[in-house]
Amino acid sequence: MSTRDRILSLYAFAPLNKLETFKSSHPGGKPIYFDLSGLAENEPLSADAFEIVSTEATTEQHDIGVLTVKLHHRLLPLEVILKYKAWGDTGVFTRDMTFVNRGQKPLSLASTPSLSLTLPGGEYTLRYLYGGWGEERQLAERKVEAGSFTIHSVKGRSTNGFAPWLSLRNEDTQTEYLAELAWSGNWDMSVSREPNSWPGALRERGVDVMMAVHFDFGGAYQISSGTEFVVPRIAFTVSSGDMDDAANEMHRYQRQFVFPHTQVNHPLLVQFNSWYPYQGKITIEDTKRLADQAAALGAEVFVQDAGWYNQVDWSEELGDYQADPKAFPHGLEELANYVRNNGMKFGLWVEIENAGIQSRLFHEHSGWCLSYNGKPLIFSDRCQLDFSNAEVRAWATATVDRLVQQYGLSWIKIDYNIDIGDRFDPHGDEGLGGVLYQHIIHYYRWLDEIRVKHPDLTIENCASGGLRFDTGILAHVHTNWLSDNVDPIASLALGYGCSLQFSPEVCNHWMVGDTDQGAVDVSKPEGWWSFLFRVPMNGQFGFSSRVFQWSPALQEDAHSNIALYKNVREIIAGADVYHLTPQPKLIRPTGWMALQYVNDDGKMSVVAAYRLQDDLGEQVFRLRGLDAKRSYEVTRDGHSVGYVTGADLMKIGLTIRLDEPWRASIVELRGQ
Repeated sequence: MSTRDRILSLYAFAPLNKLETFKSSHPGGKPIYFDLSGLAENEPLSADAFEIVSTEATTEQHDIGVLTVKLHHRLLPLEVILKYKAWGDTGVFTRDMTFVNRGQKPLSLASTPSLSLTLPGGEYTLRYLYGGWGEERQLAERKVEAGSFTIHSVKGRSTNGFAPWLSLRNEDTQTEYLAELAWSGNWDMSVSREPNSWPGALRERGVDVMMAVHFDFGGAYQISSGTEFVVPRIAFTVSSGDMDDAANEMHRYQRQFVFPHTQVNHPLLVQFNSWYPYQGKITIEDTKRLADQAAALGAEVFVQDAGWYNQVDWSEELGDYQADPKAFPHGLEELANYVRNNGMKFGLWVEIENAGIQSRLFHEHSGWCLSYNGKPLIFSDRCQLDFSNAEVRAWATATVDRLVQQYGLSWIKIDYNIDIGDRFDPHGDEGLGGVLYQHIIHYYRWLDEIRVKHPDLTIENCASGGLRFDTGILAHVHTNWLSDNVDPIASLALGYGCSLQFSPEVCNHWMVGDTDQGAVDVSKPEGWWSFLFRVPMNGQFGFSSRVFQWSPALQEDAHSNIALYKNVREIIAGADVYHLTPQPKLIRPTGWMALQYVNDDGKMSVVAAYRLQDDLGEQVFRLRGLDAKRSYEVTRDGHSVGYVTGADLMKIGLTIRLDEPWRASIVELRGQ
């Protein structure tokens, strides 16, 4: 069946120019109903409130099926343009929705859900991701009962508390539904089920699911006459397999159609970052010493983190991006050249959206900040610049242009350390309720402009770790810092959660050591050292440690583990991910954790296995996604141990033995 025929078969329209529901078949054999919902000017935005103006089914490149539906509200001068896309063979559908005010007066949109659907009856398990600073993406689950379960983000950062992602499993039909909202600001999500009027019939009622942008003050968004409002994109998939199967469909969509690609970060660069050894207090002598050791161990990019510009306090002086003349008396060019002469690329940290309260930028342009009650919104020691202001974008572009050209940057880490909330002074009468929305939309566009102007620049996103880490912003950057929590034991759970929501190549984390100051206990055995290095190998890998204190034995262990990562990174970067164990606890985890990465044809695979506290020293893991007829060479921690068929690895399993707790093994499987 062609893509055009496939997408036409997925959606059915009622006759007589009346849109009722979009109806989609799924592996469970029952329909899913995609409904319009919401409220505008106290009028419902339900399907029967609209009439169809036109429909068009087309096919784009890469076998992307597109269905465009134009609707007109029966009572309001409001046009809605719905665009559904079937993304090739990934199994993922998206919905884009645009509201256009065709009247002469402003229109108030009180609710405009990106996702509004009703799933068929049955027993359901809901899974979602939660966690604030240092505990990002912990997986929770609950049975869907009568009533409504609601979560949201209203702090200004999309993933500080919860992630705009959910999984719903129909236990009766063994059908997995998965959805994520591509949005980096505030949002609302609910899963609800109305009780029935007769006993025991709850499971026959459908489950209603909603995901939507959260407007300022939790109120409405006003669109002026002749203008439009574009709702954040929702991505949705359905699988007859388990949660990993559905997540891997989403990962393929992310990898092929969402994440920007750059050859500069292919294969995934091994980074050294200056932060943890010195945490903002650094000199040219310190950085040269770090650069020498980082290059010798195999780092490919050296990133100078926060504090390179400050004279008193790096946080309060955000925005004044001139090198500290005391720390770098000959300018930062000296460090940049030194790094490149060591065979590494050079990178730099900025926090481009914020201005420190002691910066010249703030004192000269405090009016550039988001405000409330006529005053700049200041949290702790900074305010947020408003990227809907063209002057702000011009300043930010000129700043990045200068840094790239002056220091020859190949990497820029853009941090974002503020919870701005949801209460802002409006920009006059236009766009009421959408101040944060407009900032984010313009920030996305600015990131795109930077990528076009500097195609050889890798952009890393960060927000106090992973507190604004979503597919909205990942459509405009190349990689994302996973969490500021670098404790090696806690990082197991963090990497697990990241590789559930995202394709692993954007999950960036580092080996730091036994302490947050980058110290490694050289008295501990080498097995522990290797554990430290292998925990963050589940995506993009780096290290940030007091390498100048390492013993020769630790340096040798580091060098071999970094070489091991380089040997498997191309498999990990383009892989499906199977979580062979439950997510370990963030604190005092027990048992084992194991993740399996499989490339798209099943020819190559990597298993990362970790023995935790108080468990048996041997585990058998039944692998997935391999070619049953193929023979695989098994290489454990860089040493070949024989050949096994794919059938045996999937039916009998892969046996891994680790003699002590807090040990790790990286197993490569290369098909012959």
